[in-house]
Amino acid sequence: MACEVRARWARLGLMLPLALSACATAQMHPPEELSAVGRACGAAEGEVIQDSEEKRILFLYAIHPPQAEVHCLALWARRHHLHLAYVDAVNFQGQ
Repeated sequence: MACEVRARWARLGLMLPLALSACATAQMHPPEELSAVGRACGAAEGEVIQDSEEKRILFLYAIHPPQAEVHCLALWARRHHLHLAYVDAVNFQGQ
């Protein structure tokens, strides 16, 4: 009986941090930090931004960015409770 109670408390102790991390709110990151992350991942200056109206989305403004760059930014975004949005390709119509 005592072992069951301890096991329940142990499971609760493991589940509580996971439940709390799921409720993390997105915060605005300073442009300097986003520029540093972009440079570290191979993006050009100004290609990585965060909009104040959509705090949970990290935007990558690059046409057909390399997969390694997207992966690097996606990992950083996930660690900071953000979603990465980027343009994979753009087709221009001739006149």
